[in-house]
Amino acid sequence: MNLKHLHAERAAAGAAYVKALSEFRSAFVRLAAVERTLTNRNVNPDGEIRSFHPHRLRLEQALQSFQHWDFCPRLLVTTWHEPVVELSDKQINSFSPDPANAV
Repeated sequence: MNLKHLHAERAAAGAAYVKALSEFRSAFVRLAAVERTLTNRNVNPDGEIRSFHPHRLRLEQALQSFQHWDFCPRLLVTTWHEPVVELSDKQINSFSPDPANAV
């Protein structure tokens, strides 16, 4: 292994890191949205589920840990939080307690 190989490995690892963060964000949005929907009392009268920590500020702080100077220099909390709200709102608005009328 030489310096050229190490730089190539860094570039490949960086690309894999960016891809993994994108997949992680998609999975986070999907899970957080359905859990937000399930805590809506109009959807789930019980409304109790175990989920992520409720404070958005914590998400912003957590995302800072995933930033990388070259490969992912900026992670905005809005690109993680807003899609959760949008997807959950769609789920809530299309919810029907009657399975025969479900969308």
